[in-house]
Amino acid sequence: MRQALAFGVANLDTIVVALAGFLLRGGIVLLFVPISVLPSVLGIAGATGVDAFGIDGRPTPWLFEVVAIIAALSAVWLLLAFLVGSVIDIWLIDAAMDPERQPLRRPRPLPESRIVLDLAGIRAVCVMPLILAGVWASSQIYDAVYSELATPTNLATPLPVRVVERAAGAVLVVGLVWLASEVVGAVAIRRVVLLDLGVGRSILGALGQIARRPVSSAFTMAVSFGASIAAIGLSMAATGTAFDWIRVAARNGRRIAITVGLGPLSTTRDFRPAVFVLAATALGLAWLAALALAGIASAWRSAAFTEETEAALSSARSSLYSAGLGLSGQTAEESGD
Repeated sequence: MRQALAFGVANLDTIVVALAGFLLRGGIVLLFVPISVLPSVLGIAGATGVDAFGIDGRPTPWLFEVVAIIAALSAVWLLLAFLVGSVIDIWLIDAAMDPERQPLRRPRPLPESRIVLDLAGIRAVCVMPLILAGVWASSQIYDAVYSELATPTNLATPLPVRVVERAAGAVLVVGLVWLASEVVGAVAIRRVVLLDLGVGRSILGALGQIARRPVSSAFTMAVSFGASIAAIGLSMAATGTAFDWIRVAARNGRRIAITVGLGPLSTTRDFRPAVFVLAATALGLAWLAALALAGIASAWRSAAFTEETEAALSSARSSLYSAGLGLSGQTAEESGD
């Protein structure tokens, strides 16, 4: 883990590449959540008018077309995330295995298309349990959203927090399935890159590796993902707070009178524009800090799983080598061996 952390903070290029993979795979949505204002029910009704539902309450063809377009765009984004994210994974694994820790000091060839497709296939296979869990939990989450919109329990608490509290069980199951699929996918991807195995053998090998090294795998998962969750949580809190400052500064109707100067040369000015500029500057700095933390955490997590997989493969090679020399196993040595 120390080596992985050193890799995450040692090179700006590594941070930028890891950040690109994080944002492409949905991290940009997490960073935008704190500065997003959810539309109200009346706002949604006003935007859609009578196009979404008919007089009888049934969805209209327009709604199905919109859902189909959103699904198609999401599929394209997911495909790009799989393919481009696979190239980024290969780059990060190769950089983490570089003993000189100089990822861009020497030219690196583009990965083979076969390896990229195998990595994309692993991501696609590992995302299937998450989709199934999401489908299973969707009804409970929908009921929680509908109940909070119809009869909110506490208007002082944000809607997403209230929905999570109402559907805590479903959200927990989805979170655990996502975590398990991410861990298996991360290990399987590294086994493809390091051993040049296929999709099926890599996933089975990843499951076997986790089963053989439960403590080390759990520690790597807890520390690397814990660091990422902490980094994203701090980033969301910082950007959300700075965004609230901007909204307060923009809606302030009272003058902020400040006198500048001495005696007859003094003047009184309204400093509301200056306060707004300071709040906007704070939001920009919070965004930069959020991007830096996300990049470092992503590079750290990638290097941690690379080191864990390499340690597991080295241990397996040592065991096979020892068994071949007769240093372990049930077969007794004979003279002349």
